[in-house]
Amino acid sequence: MKGILIFDSNPNHARNYPTKKKLSQVEVAYSPIDMEADLYILEYLSLLKTPSRIRLVTSDRALAKEAKNLKIESIDSLDFFNLLKKAGTKKEAINKDLKPTSESKKELERLQKIFESNN
Repeated sequence: MKGILIFDSNPNHARNYPTKKKLSQVEVAYSPIDMEADLYILEYLSLLKTPSRIRLVTSDRALAKEAKNLKIESIDSLDFFNLLKKAGTKKEAINKDLKPTSESKKELERLQKIFESNN
């Protein structure tokens, strides 16, 4: 999953064009200085070639309605946060159940030395 977070510009990022920075799977963008983030988001969404692959995360009902007009589904911010929390909990549970299926040769030799030294 990849994402883009779009914020209103601020004095540290104020430009006449949007500024962006990539952080692993997330891109952080600031709207141009003369444009509110909501308008920039709608502009960004309107230019997408495959809107069906996009989900807008917002608690702004007006923005969600405009996105719907562009055939883009949205999810409330709190609902999205809860989904992330739930996914994180599932991942932690899965990782706790993981058991090694085989040992490396070096690890087996190390364990053998420990076993032999205790006999």
